[in-house]
Amino acid sequence: MKTLEERKFNPEMLVIARKSRGLTQEELAKRLSMKQSHISKIEAGMLNPSEKMLEILPRILKYQEDFFYRNDRNFGISAAIVYHRMRQNISRKLLDKIEAQVNIYRMHISTLLRSVEINECKFHPLDVDEYGGPVNIANTIRAFWKLPSGPIKNLVWAVENAGGIVIPYDFGTSRLDGLSQWIPNLPPLFFINANIPGDRFRLSLAHELGHVLMHTIPKPNMEEEAFEFAAELLMPMREIGPSLKTITIAKLADLKMYWKVSMAALIYRAEKLKSVPARHILYLRKKMSAYRMQEPIDIPREQPTILSKIIEIYLKELGYTVSELCKILSMYENEFMTLYRYNNGRRRLTLAN
Repeated sequence: MKTLEERKFNPEMLVIARKSRGLTQEELAKRLSMKQSHISKIEAGMLNPSEKMLEILPRILKYQEDFFYRNDRNFGISAAIVYHRMRQNISRKLLDKIEAQVNIYRMHISTLLRSVEINECKFHPLDVDEYGGPVNIANTIRAFWKLPSGPIKNLVWAVENAGGIVIPYDFGTSRLDGLSQWIPNLPPLFFINANIPGDRFRLSLAHELGHVLMHTIPKPNMEEEAFEFAAELLMPMREIGPSLKTITIAKLADLKMYWKVSMAALIYRAEKLKSVPARHILYLRKKMSAYRMQEPIDIPREQPTILSKIIEIYLKELGYTVSELCKILSMYENEFMTLYRYNNGRRRLTLAN
């Protein structure tokens, strides 16, 4: 195994570390008492950092020294997020922070999966035109994953059973519900806003699932296709259609408990399926305006289990100490304890911002 002196400093890891802490080049330069131009050239691979800088970086950016020598790279987040940023006015700085942190979690998972196997990946890119549109793809996935008819009891379980990994994540904004990243030789990763209600969590996960399956190449209407996929996956037209022909607020509440989707989503589904006249849709939306802040009836948020089980295997079956696990992840123990929290003697994954 190479010593730090024999390994090569990776400028991309400096970029990831800086952005993950929400720092610009100028802000990092001030903390290091140097010019921004010097940081810029180091990140571009034009200059090597001094020994003094390498001593200070772990303290400033709060990553172990070998983090900056990892043979890894920075992957961009999905093009759908760029669309969200333009529409929702998410700042470039926050988007950079999210992208960097997503990359770090992906590196963690890549490292952890060297010694632990998870379910075989049952994700395959599906061409929208070849399969006849998002609705057919949603039904194809239901059949391929052997999901029973009716509501999907636990969408998080279905995704993880198919080999994906779901990560509740605090984006630092309410304007972004989820994003996904699928890198070759790794399972698809789904980062879903940890601060949204359970019904919205399910819809956001279904939406990101649609992107992963259908949008390996960005396209202008991919958001509409992902919404169409999510609606059919969670509320299949043939099954829910008859229930939407006569709907009241009380019935919407009952349907919400059964299908585990929001009342607003049910109204939107009824509108798209043209189950009721447009004037009745308008009437229902006016009634729903009374619940603008929070709909009646809470749908419990589904809890992912894969990452917590992987951590358990390392700490219990493989005999790693927390210190040793932090070493292979290139992180400090206090951050490990924040990200992978202990709860009543059991470790439960919580990814913090």
